[in-house]
Amino acid sequence: MSQAQLDIEPILGHVRYLSTILGGRGSCTPVEKRAAEYTAEQMRALDVSDVRLESYQGAPSIYRPFAAAFGLAAFGTLLAWLGWLIETPWFLPLAVLANALAAWGVLAESDLATNWMRWLLPKAESHNAVGVIPAAEQARQRVILSAHVDSHRTPFFYASRGRFIFFRVLVIVAWLGMLAETVLYALAPVLGWDWVYWFGAVALFQVVAMDIFFRADTTPFSPGANDNASGVGVVLELARRLREKPLAHTEVWLVFTGCEETGAHGMAAFLDAHDAQLGEDAIYVVLDMMGRGHLAYNKSDGLLIKHRTHPRAMELARRARAALPQLEVNELVGLAYTDALVATKRGRIALTLYTLPPPGDEEAAQWHRMTDTLDNLDVQALADSYAFTWQVLQEVDRA
Repeated sequence: MSQAQLDIEPILGHVRYLSTILGGRGSCTPVEKRAAEYTAEQMRALDVSDVRLESYQGAPSIYRPFAAAFGLAAFGTLLAWLGWLIETPWFLPLAVLANALAAWGVLAESDLATNWMRWLLPKAESHNAVGVIPAAEQARQRVILSAHVDSHRTPFFYASRGRFIFFRVLVIVAWLGMLAETVLYALAPVLGWDWVYWFGAVALFQVVAMDIFFRADTTPFSPGANDNASGVGVVLELARRLREKPLAHTEVWLVFTGCEETGAHGMAAFLDAHDAQLGEDAIYVVLDMMGRGHLAYNKSDGLLIKHRTHPRAMELARRARAALPQLEVNELVGLAYTDALVATKRGRIALTLYTLPPPGDEEAAQWHRMTDTLDNLDVQALADSYAFTWQVLQEVDRA
């Protein structure tokens, strides 16, 4: 479907309201709740069935857990040095424990997995907006069409590719230092390695990383036009078409999640509430950043640990790509994580669709920046995203 065949204005209208009128929609904030309420109002206006807001306890920050982990590791190193200065080995077990907990926490949180930080750090209320569009005939399967309403903070390391590379290297070095300290401090009293205390200089990297994460939590929230008002707008316009022309044998659930930016807590809450009802054959189609660049779908998802996309989801995406040869659609390894990762890790059929500028020009996506505004969206990318997602839904219905 070309731009000429689609009235793009309704999608732009949704993006305009979310990114310009509401603006930054931080996870667990009143503005995020207003964004969820807006999607519920739009679904009711389309006469979507069973529209409701579902509340849950989400995470208000993605940076606070990592700051806590790096701070704990640095504290462990200080304990080791203190034991060295007063010539007692009894602080070393505490240093080992602190660094081991910190290393586990960073790895687990990056993989959206349960860890001590999620147990201890404060939660806050967030909301998912949910609605259902019945099949035109007998429903044989369900598809969950989803986009997140929240937007991210705008720390300095997202301002350029160079800064982001520096940040990633710093975090990796600091995390590897946690692992090394865990092992070395455990072996030191057994093997008499006094030199390992000098390795504690790596705590400098941990302190710098902790400071960067703390500072990130003081930055404003992005307007989030591309990430992810664009996905919300495309889903709402698809909902309009589905109400006019429902899929023959597929019931479509519309899910607008919160707290995606802070660890996909909204999708996790939705699965906790509805996974048993939806079953293992339900198909999750997640739209994230649909407004800049060429179409793509993930063949694996995850920040550090990559999880392969379910084979059936890959088959649906490839069939849709074959049916629309006029569109450039890439099959990529995910750069970070999306809501689909939560479903993929639970063995569910989940597919992430998004747009991405050409390699080397990723900054054009305006990812987590104050420049992620309506003026920087590409209307052709929105039209192509709409067309490709509609084709994926057709492939689901034919399956």
